[in-house]
Amino acid sequence: MLGAVVRGVEVSQGVTDALADELHAALMEHHVLLLPEAHLAPAALADLGAALGSPPPRHHAYVTHPAHDDVVVLEWGGESVPDAAEWHADMTYRKEPPFGTLLQAIELPPCGGDTLFASMFAVHDALSPGLRDDLSSLQAVHDLGAFRSSAYLAGGDEGLDDAIRATGAAVHPIIAEHPVTGRPYLNVSEAFTRFVVGLSAPESARLLTQLFDLINRPDFHVRLRWTPGALAIWDNRGTQHYAVNDYLPHRRVMHRVVMATDRRAPV
Repeated sequence: MLGAVVRGVEVSQGVTDALADELHAALMEHHVLLLPEAHLAPAALADLGAALGSPPPRHHAYVTHPAHDDVVVLEWGGESVPDAAEWHADMTYRKEPPFGTLLQAIELPPCGGDTLFASMFAVHDALSPGLRDDLSSLQAVHDLGAFRSSAYLAGGDEGLDDAIRATGAAVHPIIAEHPVTGRPYLNVSEAFTRFVVGLSAPESARLLTQLFDLINRPDFHVRLRWTPGALAIWDNRGTQHYAVNDYLPHRRVMHRVVMATDRRAPV
């Protein structure tokens, strides 16, 4: 099952180990959690992230909150166009992508700005047995994707080269296994997956297009309609998300904390 609403849990005054254990257990079962009335200050949001995992290196493109370096401010509106309106798991261009993400709604447009989530476990299970077997031995290259555009616009060829050097690229199995639950999931995204290792360019493009089309089926999705102060927690392993870009020129401001490692995953 994808997605669960968590009620009656107070996280603004700090998170005990027991509460963090409960949230983690719920996350392993449901993959996406919504706390509708969190209203966390930046420090409290960072503390919740620290109770679940460790912070990653700074993101190459996003700005952080002036009160806390671990809180990224995602602010869009006017002529500033959102960059997450494509299916993706966060930062899979890194060799060790983050475990999970906290995202809290700070300022919302009058309508729109929802976030969709997709279960990559369900997508995996929907694959035909033959295709699943073929994919189990394949790997794919992930890189920074559309972030190339902002890097080039900001710094031309040199800015693009710097961004590519800073982020690098990574090769991941197309069928991955969740480190806690052991469940297999499809591990490619239209945002960051560029090439299937060992295939020709046409073969790779056809295969990835087939998989991206499957991910886009609504059978595997839930839709989160944000309210001010609502907090989502998701497991970056086995889910993808899509931030719907349907609210411009209105503003949408979110605070995000990314967790690099899962404190409760087996070593």
